[in-house]
Amino acid sequence: MISLRRMLVTALILTPVSLTTLPASADFIGLYVGGGFWKASPEGDIGRTDINLESTLNLDEQNNQFVFVAIEHPIPILPNVRAQHSEMEWNGNALVSAGTNLNGNPFVTDEQVAVSVDLTHTDTTLYYEIMDNVIDLDLGITARSFDGEASLVGATQQESIELDAVGPLLYGQVGVDIPITALSAHVLVNWTNIDKFRLIDWAAQLTYEFDLLPAVDAGLILGYRSMLVELDDLDDLEADASFEGYFLALQLHF
Repeated sequence: MISLRRMLVTALILTPVSLTTLPASADFIGLYVGGGFWKASPEGDIGRTDINLESTLNLDEQNNQFVFVAIEHPIPILPNVRAQHSEMEWNGNALVSAGTNLNGNPFVTDEQVAVSVDLTHTDTTLYYEIMDNVIDLDLGITARSFDGEASLVGATQQESIELDAVGPLLYGQVGVDIPITALSAHVLVNWTNIDKFRLIDWAAQLTYEFDLLPAVDAGLILGYRSMLVELDDLDDLEADASFEGYFLALQLHF
């Protein structure tokens, strides 16, 4: 996933430069770049013996970073593109009891372990603007690529699972401009329910936009995101967990 992260950072740096070389018709192209922090709390269970993220593994809310870039254009038959990389990592320490089973090798004794739960992922979304007036409506498809792991590491025994999977999701976004203000409200959803993988990832956000430079608008985004993940032995990982909390981001619109 390091290569994907580098690709996203490269896009953030090079896209504004490349846009300056396009002809006059490129005035209709919109570029959005941004990033922020998501303070998410984990709830639910992972592993074959339903290991609770809070009461057993002592994991609590933690700030995670995310960055995104989107390009919108006036060509009707071609989809717009949005990419987002989201860090989702929690670390801690816990005492697990004998029989605790993350991926098929139960602990034989009670043991103090270092805990790591990582659901870091990168989304690549292709979408169309169905409406673009006072009300915005986007519909499309997301490919979500996970690059994470779950591990319990003790002095005498350890269990570890790598989560390296790509899943398709349906994408939708609806927004409305609030009259006589510089505010807009949006709801974004990614959803899938196929085979061993069920995911509902939604965010509700409020954006305040203002002029930063003659050709650049800026936006402050305050929102709430919730991600429900159900895995049924996907890459040997079982989970029924949710991650949710408030986020704050800065967006630039060229």
